[in-house]
Amino acid sequence: MEKARSFTGWGRVEWERLADRLIAGAHRHSSPAGARVVFPPAAGQNATDQLEGFARSFLLAALRIAGSAGSDPALVQWYADALAAGARCGDAEQWPRLTDHGQPTVEATAIVLGLHFSRPWLWDGLDDGVQARIIHWLSGATGQASADNNHVLFGATIQAFLASVGAPCDRFGIEAALDRIEDWYAGDGWYSDGEGRRFDHYNAWTFQLYPFFILEMLSGTVAAATASAERLRLYRERLEMFLRGYQHLFAAGGSPLIQGRSLIYRWGVVAPLWMGELQGVEALPPGRTRRLASGVARHFTDRGVGDDGVLPLGWWGPRSSILQSYNAPGSPLWAAKGFLGLLLPADHPAWTAPEAALEIEGADVNRVLSGPQWLVQGNHRDDIVKVANFGTGGHPRHDSALYRRLAFSTASAPVQQGSLRDNDLYVPLDDSTSLNRGPVAGVARPGGGSSRFRLDAAGRDIEVDYATALLPDGVELRAARIRGAVAMPLEASGYALAGDTEPESVLTAAGALAAGSDGLRSGIQFVGAPEGDTVAATPRIREASGSILGERVAVPVITLDPAAGAETRWSWLVCFTRRNVDLEAVARRLVLNWTPDGLQASDGAITANLSWIRHERWPADAINQGVFGA
Repeated sequence: MEKARSFTGWGRVEWERLADRLIAGAHRHSSPAGARVVFPPAAGQNATDQLEGFARSFLLAALRIAGSAGSDPALVQWYADALAAGARCGDAEQWPRLTDHGQPTVEATAIVLGLHFSRPWLWDGLDDGVQARIIHWLSGATGQASADNNHVLFGATIQAFLASVGAPCDRFGIEAALDRIEDWYAGDGWYSDGEGRRFDHYNAWTFQLYPFFILEMLSGTVAAATASAERLRLYRERLEMFLRGYQHLFAAGGSPLIQGRSLIYRWGVVAPLWMGELQGVEALPPGRTRRLASGVARHFTDRGVGDDGVLPLGWWGPRSSILQSYNAPGSPLWAAKGFLGLLLPADHPAWTAPEAALEIEGADVNRVLSGPQWLVQGNHRDDIVKVANFGTGGHPRHDSALYRRLAFSTASAPVQQGSLRDNDLYVPLDDSTSLNRGPVAGVARPGGGSSRFRLDAAGRDIEVDYATALLPDGVELRAARIRGAVAMPLEASGYALAGDTEPESVLTAAGALAAGSDGLRSGIQFVGAPEGDTVAATPRIREASGSILGERVAVPVITLDPAAGAETRWSWLVCFTRRNVDLEAVARRLVLNWTPDGLQASDGAITANLSWIRHERWPADAINQGVFGA
């Protein structure tokens, strides 16, 4: 077990040193004029990839410049020269032009943020010609269409910067983008990343940041009339709600929740914590803000991440299993957003107050996040945070392991290999599994929750009603009602246990347990079905190839023989813990009472109620990614 630290020992100096190491790494891989950065591997990189390497490292450098009030003239001059080369027409290092739905627009957003933060020392010192060329390049974003998700805020940020420097801008486009994200607000401070039920860390490194950046850039401009104080008040209220729940999605040892895309941004996930301090939002004690942010950074740096000044494409090291198609070698430097705390003065309480422990370091945590419909369970003895998922499906068209799972944690990484899925209920096919179409209903409640989702199994439409309840010692009781799976096998799986050594496997008549060398244990146990239902369950341990957490992966599963009727109901237990939990004994103590509405389970001391969802609450979400054009 990784030792949980009540105090990381990090202050502003350690954050500055980490920033300096990454900036130096970018400089080592920069083009002669510095306007492009070619992080390894260089093979196959195009101009956009190289722009990305520059833009994200420039954002980090700008935070460093602003945080030190421009005390390093050489650093300022480096980027003054680089900006001039990148915006100069015909230069060998000229940046790609901004086009509809293009990645260069995303990177231009990093550049305008950097210019905004460092304006007194960098932008204001550029000669008129360089400023004009940068404005001309940025103006290519005016009127552009973008992906209809968090990207709408990128174009708006560029327009807000143009307004801040007195250049022509699309004021309507700014308002339209801020209006658009209101359509996705789900409550509790959370936004869906576009249409559907798409919740992940983009709430941390986009939705809880860019609206504040935009309003700040517009303050004092002609366009400020449209950037009302009411919007700022609203965003601060949402940020406070978000942080009160979000703080519990981290283990004391520093691991963030391993869920959603773009995980390679690593400690970029702490950006909204610093934004809370910048905005005067009192969701967390300042000492906890620093302790939490520093713990996440140390989770990676203690494992050597960034030692050479370069953040690899992966988690603790290079790993392709969590990459997306848009990732390039410079992508991980969106971690620059995690350095927002450098904008706070050195005497701010977030830097000077003693580090304050996280709640999980003193007690178990049980929280409902109503926006994404997550039930958060943090166990302070194990230092594992688990999230039961009742409402997140990711992209409407994509069945992704990073979204469509019954649960996620800070100590397990999702698996989807061949006919194996971790933490799920599915139909195993020859070399794949049924397609999970995503949730159509779901609700998280204190101690449990319910959801409904649909499967496409080789063209067969299968409806799954699912419910879970939390039992003592971190054990989860899960139950399902499956309709339409006649003559098809079903499989339920537990948490994926990963390590660099082969785990120990224990099989019983109705259960399976995988135990790692670090004491982590993942188990599953068949409990029962309604009287009269014929359910034949076979437990086993299935193996997968390496994950971001280790080369050896084991997933405990229970396979049910093909269903004989139109409806199948059954229940099972799952554990993911560092304690010696006997699931077989827990199952023996449980008395099940099946009803048309769900399942009641009791062991004499406690009673758990698992109820089916009564109706569908959300649209099918079966749409393509839309296009936004203000």
